[in-house]
Formats: sequence, C-alpha cells, structure tokens
Amino acid sequence: MSAILLGSLKSGGKVLRKSQRATDVDGLVALSETYTIRTQDISSIEPDRNTSHASFSSASEKYSRMLVETTRVEPMDGGLSQLIVNYIGLDYPSGLPAAYITTVGQPGVGVFGADANVVVRYITQDSLFDTLKGSFITLNISNTFLTLPTKRFLPSSINGTAMPPNPRQREYRRTKNMTEQMAEQDRIFSQNYNPNLYYSGRQYSFYPQYEWIYAGYVQTAISFQRRGIFNQIEEQFSEYFRGSDIFYQADGTINFTKVNSFSDVNSIF
Repeated sequence: MSAILLGSLKSGGKVLRKSQRATDVDGLVALSETYTIRTQDISSIEPDRNTSHASFSSASEKYSRMLVETTRVEPMDGGLSQLIVNYIGLDYPSGLPAAYITTVGQPGVGVFGADANVVVRYITQDSLFDTLKGSFITLNISNTFLTLPTKRFLPSSINGTAMPPNPRQREYRRTKNMTEQMAEQDRIFSQNYNPNLYYSGRQYSFYPQYEWIYAGYVQTAISFQRRGIFNQIEEQFSEYFRGSDIFYQADGTINFTKVNSFSDVNSIF
C-alpha cells in the first residue's frame, strides 16, 4: 500500500484517510482529520495553528468556524507520514450551542437558597473583557438615587438557555434614616395626641443605622480558554450577602432573625 500511495502522491499532495468528530458538553466541536503525506513535504504541508478548516481540509464539506488547534506527525514506511490535524470550533455556519448548567454543593454558601454554587459552561464570541465586566445597581434612598458598580450578576439566560432564578429578589435593605424615624415618631405622636394633656415639647430618639445587601447570584469565579474563534467559559455564581455586624452570629453565619427584623424599609435594585 505504501508504494501505491507514494506513487499516487505528488509533491505537496495529501490524502484524507479518516475523520473523527467529538462534542464537548458546552457544544464545542473537536474535529480530527488524518492525512497521508510524503515525509519530505511535512514542513510545507503541516498547517499553522488557527488555519481555517475551509482553507486546508480536503473534505467535501468545509467549516468556516473551525480552526486548526494542534497537529501531529507520525512517520510510516515508504517515505510516508501520517499528518493528524485537530480542529476546534463549530461545524455549522451560525448560532451558538446551549449553555451547560450544573450545581456544586458547598456548605455555608447558601443564603436564601440551597448550599450550592451554580456553574455554567458555555462558548461565546464576546470579548473576554465583556464577560469579566460587572454590572451596576441603582439604590433609591429617600428619593436619592445612588448608582454603584457591582460584581457580575448571573444573567437571566446564556446562549438561549434560561439560568436558575435567584432564590430571592435582589434587594438592598436598611433601617429608617433620621428623617424617616422622625416622621414615624410624629405619626405615632399624632395618633396618641390628647389635647387635655400638657406637652413640654417634642423629643425624638434615634436608633443606630444598620443595613444589609443581598444581590442574588453573582460571579465568584471564572475560567477562560481561547479555542479557535471562540472563548470557552466556565463561570461560578454564588449568592451574595453583606451586612452590618449585627446580622452575623458568633460563628460567622447569617443571623436570619435579625435580617428579617430589619426589612421594613426595602430599596430594590
């Protein structure tokens, strides 16, 4: 067979012998093509990384979104070699595969939901910097709007795949501020006012200001790998809670009795 192939191969020629295809859970496709070439032509035929399948492959169907990722050469008898070319990408012209979602249990990470992190694997052509970029929240505090940067929230969907809903609406809660406390005490005073009693003057008492913020699932870890023309992403999202010291117990866990007792003023974001 070697003699026949050698006789049929011209300088720079290649014969496609085998093709294999595999798909990862995030939908990324790996394609491997095995060619027979003349050993003396290795340097001129072996494709560079990121060479497109459409420009190199001898297969009848070409894939514009698949690029060469790795190559391997295996010498054979008769002055021939096997050239194995591995491509990565998608073997269809448009669209992206669905995201792959799992959960990883971890004690203590749950706030209003289960003790588990949400892990999402997917591919995208978006910039890595867009993926790393966080969000913004706008807080309405006594009709004063304050916009703050935040971590990246878990999107409602990725590549058309619905993400798990937050166990509780994202929200920011606090105690009443001084003006609100005065208004509340005035209201109580008016309700209890008796014109037959003598009042020496209004006195106000103020309690300390406490606050807590719950942001639902936010990005707590990310891994990134460039694969052909795509970015292969794995993101981890965990529930986010921060509060004043009174909202934690001695062991560092959240004191939900305290949390719920300070929920009369609610600014949603």
